[in-house]
Amino acid sequence: MKYISKELNAWAIEKIEKEFPDDVALLIGHEHWKIAPDGDEIAFNFYIPSTDRGYNLSQTFIIDDIGYDLFPMSWERVEGIANLNESLTTCLADGVILYARSEEEKERFVKLQKQVQSNLSDEEFTYRKGLEKINIVMELFQNMLFEKSLSGIRKASGYVAAYLSEAIAAVNETYFKGGPDNQIACLSGLPEVPSGFIGLYESTATAKTIEESKDICYKMLDTTRDFFSVRKPDKETEVKDYNFQDLADWYQECIYWFRRIYYYLEINDATKCFVWGCILQSEIDCVTKDFGLKKMELMNVFDPADLSVFGKCVEEIEQYIVSEIRKHDVKIREFKNLDEFLRQNG
Repeated sequence: MKYISKELNAWAIEKIEKEFPDDVALLIGHEHWKIAPDGDEIAFNFYIPSTDRGYNLSQTFIIDDIGYDLFPMSWERVEGIANLNESLTTCLADGVILYARSEEEKERFVKLQKQVQSNLSDEEFTYRKGLEKINIVMELFQNMLFEKSLSGIRKASGYVAAYLSEAIAAVNETYFKGGPDNQIACLSGLPEVPSGFIGLYESTATAKTIEESKDICYKMLDTTRDFFSVRKPDKETEVKDYNFQDLADWYQECIYWFRRIYYYLEINDATKCFVWGCILQSEIDCVTKDFGLKKMELMNVFDPADLSVFGKCVEEIEQYIVSEIRKHDVKIREFKNLDEFLRQNG
């Protein structure tokens, strides 16, 4: 027996009208992600409660070995789906209203469907949502590095492939109507896909070892990050009014870090130069962003066998930051000695 759709739709509507007339706003149908023998008729998918009592309509059951799930989603969650916050975009975008308590609630749902399409056509929005998926994968991959179970690795690789695919679909201004079932086929039809991604996706199912799976996931993540890095939407340069007094305050606080590094350079302590270089790099990355400064790469030139280039780079970075502060007519509070400080701050 195949998936029962029409009969159960009628049952659900009748149950709402008789038992929950004031508690359910909408009943939404969808083609679902059914297998071929079960047909493609619209079947109830989820409903939106309008009261706490409405959640009592929720239930799961089995008829003739097929499972059914009538589940609730709040308006807030559906709005989140409209903003591409979940992998269930199709449930809203392709949802069919089977029952509506009022025209207002029907119109609210249709408005959210339009919002999905509007968001998908917003290049900056979809790029940002794609990056959110990539960040999820970054965390997954970090955990994979320490995973020792083949089962755990395979499970993680499946999620890596799925999330990255969703990221790629997003920048192509689309989503997967069939869920995870036909992602590879859908990817093949997209205008832009990272080089080699589809082949790597297919390889996740054939990988035989933990290391092989890790390598495939790394390559998938790497090629997707490269793909995104060259597709960042063009935006007009935003003119910001940076407060360079704040940068001066930062420099006055952090100048001792420069002093530390100069000292460890002097005694040729490569390990401590590395440690404090990393800390300083983190700080200058922040001020670069906060004050619109040029990119400063300190740790690129670190060589424990020859610290001279690293030392020169530290000096150049400090000189550049000081010059930017002074260029904006901000005075650095520096004194030759204690007497001078006390005279001016007595």
